[in-house]
Order: sequence, then C-alpha cells, then structure tokens
Amino acid sequence: MHPRLTTNHLSLLIALAEAGSVAAAGTRLGITQSAASHRLREAERRLNAPLVRRSATGVTLTEEGERVYAFADRFLRELSRLEQDIESVRTDGRNLVRLGQATYSRYHWLPAFLEFLEERDPTLSFDLAGSATARPLGSLREGVVDVSTVFGRPTASRRYKWTWLASDPIVAVMAPDHRLADRSHIDSTLMADERVFSYPFASEPGFEWETMIGPPTTPYRRVTQLPTPEAAIDLIRAGYGVALFSRWAIEPELADGTLTARPIGADGLSLDWWAVTRADDPPDAPSNRMVAAWLDWSRQAKKGFGTLSFDAAMAAMRKAGG
Repeated sequence: MHPRLTTNHLSLLIALAEAGSVAAAGTRLGITQSAASHRLREAERRLNAPLVRRSATGVTLTEEGERVYAFADRFLRELSRLEQDIESVRTDGRNLVRLGQATYSRYHWLPAFLEFLEERDPTLSFDLAGSATARPLGSLREGVVDVSTVFGRPTASRRYKWTWLASDPIVAVMAPDHRLADRSHIDSTLMADERVFSYPFASEPGFEWETMIGPPTTPYRRVTQLPTPEAAIDLIRAGYGVALFSRWAIEPELADGTLTARPIGADGLSLDWWAVTRADDPPDAPSNRMVAAWLDWSRQAKKGFGTLSFDAAMAAMRKAGG
C-alpha cells in the first residue's frame, strides 16, 4: 500500500502551521500562492478530510491537520537526519552523532572531549542540537538527537538506555554576610523562612525542581523561580536570599569572595548526570560508541567532568559493580 500524501504535502502542512496563511506558506516553500492552494486541496482530496480552517485572518489546522502536522514534523526531521548521516559517511567516512543536552549545563568540557574522541574513534563526527535543550528525551525519541545528557533519575520507560556519567554536587549559595553563612551545612529547616531562588530545570515530566533535590523536610515558604542563574546570582549576592546551585556554576563568585556556599544536609546533595540513548540502538551504533568514549574520557584525572567539579571516578566503580 502506497501512502496518499507525499513529502510535498507534508512540507506544506508544516509551513501552514508555522506561517498561518497559504500565501506565507507558499513563500516559505518557494512556490506561488496558487500552487500552495492547489497542493492543499489535493492533500485534502486524497485524505477526504479538511486539514485547515479558513478565516479572515488566515488558516488554522483542523484536528486531522494537527495529526498530519505532528507526523510530518517528526518524519521530515528524521528523514533530514538520515540524509545528513549518509552524506557525512560518503563525504569523510564518518558516522555523525548528534548530542542534545538538558538545561542547567555548560559546554567548556566539549573541546577537550572532541580532541579525545578524534584519537579514540576517528570514524565518529559530532554535532550539537540546541533545539533539544528543553526536551532532551523527546528529541531523542523523535530522532532529532542520538544521545541526550540529562540529570536526575532514570525514567521507567523501556525506550531508553541510561548510562551514568557523573555526580554533580549541589550547594546552598548566599552572600558571605548572610545569617546562614557560618553554618557547616544547610537544611530545609534553616531555609524554611528564607527567600529561595531557583530556575526551571526542564519542561519534561519527571524533571521538576523538587524531583531533582527531593521534597524538603520543611516546606520552603517563599520560592521564586527566575529564568536564568545569573539573575539569581545577582540577587543573592546582594543579600536577598539563598539559591541552590551546582558548585561549578558559581566557582568564579566563590573564588572572588562575593558568594559563599554550604553543603545541603550533613552528607551533602548531588544530582546524577546520565548519557541516554535509544534502547533499540545496537551496541556498535555510533551513539553507543560515543558514550563508551565519553566514559573513558571522564575517568581520566583532571579531564572530563572533573573539570566541572563533578565526581566522575565513581562511574568506573558503578559499572564494575553493576
């Protein structure tokens, strides 16, 4: 059975959803408004269903149109990725691996890793997918990326394979003259009446702020979410509250003495970072080969996630034990 719609129809649905009018969609696709209208009518005729609603302000997708659009977006992304992969292999003999990384992260470790990867597995090439930041698992599932780095706890989904990379120490951060600065460690009881600044980790279910750090023993009564860590740093440096950060994120401020940090709880608190791949990727797939290289690189002294004050040496111990 052959599909009734072609990639031309799918491209038009995406353009219509994004542009909001037939004329603008045609311009995006490099065709006339008349040709775009004809293509739309043809798609609706082949499906025997309306795909758009027309109004004086433009067009919106019907329920059927939304379903086709959702498929078209995934399909054309995957097709584009496949084409680039094949082109990459034919051009330089390498397999392309795309990385998506969750928010709350930095990339200053990346150049050193790419140098290591070039020596360890020269058949792999590497690219970043910035669009995956807000949806690292969704982007992996849809084929936008091949590997996603995320923090927190593995989900129960069997779609993914989780490989532990490193542990990220979380600290309570405050001005040096803050009333809690002389404490050996901080807990939720001490922070209950403080203004606690945080920022969203990710939009995917299972990666909410409290999921990452666990529910506090004593609820925080005044929590303010800010869009960027820099905004929180400015406020706590001025003495307006306390924030929870990865220690590496505020190393410059700790070094110049404008902020101070205390462990969370007597035993400290950390987030686990994971490299996530699709569970059905074979062991020798480029994605899994890159993760294996990542683990080898991270175990090296003064390299890998150790540059972020992460505990990466434990990865070898966990692997040996599990």
